[in-house]
Amino acid sequence: MLRDKGQTEVAGSVFLAKRLEGSVTYSPARHVLVRAAGGLRPGKVDTTQLYFRLRQLEVSAGTYWPLSEQWLVGGLGGYGRGSSSRRYDDGGFESLDDSVTTYQYEARFHKLFGEVFAAYEGERTTMGLAYRLSQVQFPRLTNNGLPINLRRMTRSEPMFFVRYWDRAGLFPWAQLQLAVSVSWSADYSKQVFYERPIKDLKEPQLLTSLGLVIYPHRFKKRD
Repeated sequence: MLRDKGQTEVAGSVFLAKRLEGSVTYSPARHVLVRAAGGLRPGKVDTTQLYFRLRQLEVSAGTYWPLSEQWLVGGLGGYGRGSSSRRYDDGGFESLDDSVTTYQYEARFHKLFGEVFAAYEGERTTMGLAYRLSQVQFPRLTNNGLPINLRRMTRSEPMFFVRYWDRAGLFPWAQLQLAVSVSWSADYSKQVFYERPIKDLKEPQLLTSLGLVIYPHRFKKRD
């Protein structure tokens, strides 16, 4: 939501899926954006040795164009990389053959992505839509130490967000954000039979997050 040279946006979000994300976006020149972002899912190991961990970083650059005092559009492209590990049991008490299968995924990945966005800024709220298309590649992807036959996948990720901003309040430089997004693999189909590891990696995900957005360039402004 930057509109001019020298402006900065610092954002942090907490996902219901126990994931944390943060980003810093800066406009070094008019209509130019640069951004660095990262995500973390600690995934503390419990007594059953079940966990889900994630670490990722990305950098991107792009542009923004204010169409009016209310409307803003833009787009970015970038590169990211990260690693994840997950272990869970399937079956057991509810399984027909009373068996338990343990899945333990280990992945290293990198991705190229592009995204576009449009937002409308009202008196107290900002509403917007964003769409990201990512090409993810896996230099390493295993289940229980054995390679999974998946080297790359494309994911589509639309997002809707709402931000609340009290311009005349104590914190005119901050906004609260609620965001809902969907992520799915472009070639995923319920009509196709996938091996369990492929299905776990490609199936759609619904993500909801709450966040705080800070604009340092507004610290001394009350408008």
